[in-house]
Amino acid sequence: MKAVVFRSFGDADVLEITDIDPPTPMEDEVLIKVKAAAINPKDIFIRKGYFKERTGNDFPMRTGFDFAGEIVGKGSQVQGFETGLPVYGMLDGWGGGTCAQFITVKVHQFSQKPDNLSFEEAAALPLVSLTAMQALRDEGGIRAESQVCINGASGGVGSMAVQIAKRFGATVTAMGSTVNHTLLKTLGADICYDYHQTDITNSRRTFDIFFDVFGNRLFETVEPVLSENGVWVSTVLRPEVIAAVDRTKDTPGKRARLVIVRPDIRDLATLRQWVETAVVKPVIHDVLPMEKIADAHRQQATKHTRGKLVVTIP
Repeated sequence: MKAVVFRSFGDADVLEITDIDPPTPMEDEVLIKVKAAAINPKDIFIRKGYFKERTGNDFPMRTGFDFAGEIVGKGSQVQGFETGLPVYGMLDGWGGGTCAQFITVKVHQFSQKPDNLSFEEAAALPLVSLTAMQALRDEGGIRAESQVCINGASGGVGSMAVQIAKRFGATVTAMGSTVNHTLLKTLGADICYDYHQTDITNSRRTFDIFFDVFGNRLFETVEPVLSENGVWVSTVLRPEVIAAVDRTKDTPGKRARLVIVRPDIRDLATLRQWVETAVVKPVIHDVLPMEKIADAHRQQATKHTRGKLVVTIP
């Protein structure tokens, strides 16, 4: 089968398409013919070697964590999912691989694809949507009437966080470039600020949740605009974030939290319901063929995408 691999850490030029043996599902796995995958910042960081202490350096490595496709085989212990079923989901851990014609996954990593989405649209959803859902619900404790600020609101995670926060009944302040404010308003943002023009940390407003999707706001700088029991949630696994989380985890008042997304069949099923009832929708920056995987990585690395970059798999 065709798969995208890289044989050393480096820039996007290390990516190549090669032939490898297709996987065989274990007893508790399904075999999926991938129709579309999506690129995330995680793919860029892994390819550059930023997480080599977690990934190791056992080359060749693979890329891609989001997928949408059809079940074409399954292990003997898998029940309730028949061949031919269209599904979508995400891999966990640090070993990617969805930019390939076939993958094997465990049952908790996927759910039935929303009926009203194409495979390309469905592939744009899992990792970013579950990141936003788990950050706001599990780490932030979102509730109706929460005041939520989303820093980096027009990217993959941010565009879903705006919609999901509105689903919970929150008032949403979106931080993004002025050129993206029309998009953010259509997604449900109540207030938009351009981070080039407004320093939200000097605002007189306070927030119950400050979701730092972009990863350029330390807890100490945001703390003044958090409410009495406000929560700052980061997506970035780095020492300053971990230190802030450790420092505030057992103290009352303002807290720092780190979201590390995990695949969850129940969350994917909830997301499917929201999509099919028009509560949320995917936001796609571009759809590229597998042969353009290096271009997809380069675009993702600019940090200036509106929504997701999707890769079609032949």
